[in-house]
Parts: sequence; C-alpha cells; structure tokens
Amino acid sequence: MKKQTLILTLFLLITLTACREKIEPETDDFVEYGWTLYADRDFRGALDQFDTGMAMDSLYIDGYNGSGWCYVELNAPDSAFGYFHSGLEFITDDSSRVYFELLAGRALTYHVLEQYQLAIDDGERLYENNPVFEFRHNWRINYVDIIVMVAASYYAEGDFLSALTWVQYYDEDFSVDVSTNKGRSDLIEKIELIQNG
Repeated sequence: MKKQTLILTLFLLITLTACREKIEPETDDFVEYGWTLYADRDFRGALDQFDTGMAMDSLYIDGYNGSGWCYVELNAPDSAFGYFHSGLEFITDDSSRVYFELLAGRALTYHVLEQYQLAIDDGERLYENNPVFEFRHNWRINYVDIIVMVAASYYAEGDFLSALTWVQYYDEDFSVDVSTNKGRSDLIEKIELIQNG
C-alpha cells in the first residue's frame, strides 16, 4: 500500500511540474532588479536592467528614472539629463513619487551643466510641490540638496538676495548683508557648509 501511495505521489509531482507554465519576467521585474543593483552600487549592471525593462515597455517611467540616477552616479550628466528629461516628457501624473525623483534629478543635472535658471525652475517646482522630498533609493539625497542647489544656482546667476532666501529655508536665523563682499563671501561659505553637512 505504501509503495502504491509513493508511486502515485511521484506520478502526480512529475505531472504537475511538467504542466507548469514558463514564467516570463515582466518590465517591472527588470526595473526593480535594476534598483536592487543600484542599491548595491553596481550602476552598470543596474543600467542593463533598466534598459531591458524600457526595451520591453518604452513608457515605463521608472526605467528612465533609474537610468538617469545611474548616470548621475557615473558622473555622466549629459546622459543623466537625457533620461530625466525623456521620463518627464512621458509622465502623466505630476504628483507621483517618480515624477518628483525625475524632477530632482533633472534639476541637479541642470545645475551641474551650469544651466542655472533651468535648475532654479525645476528646483522651485519640486520644493513647492514636495517640500520634504526624499529620494527613496538613496537616503542621502533629499530636500536639503534641492535647497542648496537652488541657492547655489541663484548665487551663480548673481541673484544674491534670492540665494539668501533659499539658505533661510534651511536656516531661518542665518542673515548677511548681500550688498557687501563680506556678506556674499559669508553666504557662499554657508551654502558650502550646508552642502557638506
């Protein structure tokens, strides 16, 4: 009896496994694995996963987001900008987490590319709509980086009063006379201190 039960059980297992349908990975499987590799700092491997996901679905916005941030980490701002900009062109929900991450990435990239007014525009839009922004894949990137970037962009544009206003979003007690060289020097030192803090 036991032998017949064992044979029947083996027959059922073989039959069930033979009938199992092959599972193909979906776009989000590749993109999520890309974020896992990003967290492990394997940016090239992550890019491969994001690219595979986007090849399967060219409108999968988080793939653009991931590729952009990988290129930020690889110090390739032109490539990063391309992905952030494309992702923002495709996005339809301007209150989603991915939208804010794309906007933050593009703003920071504009700043690196010395397109300060565009960096200011994106940074102000982000801060206005999400004043406590945090990048979910890197806890070191948050609203403070946006404040610093906008302040530094205004400083680079020669709008020292606006730069001071943005620094005061972070430290409301900080005050200098931006009409003087000393005040401007203290202001840029404060921006750098916040950035490095």
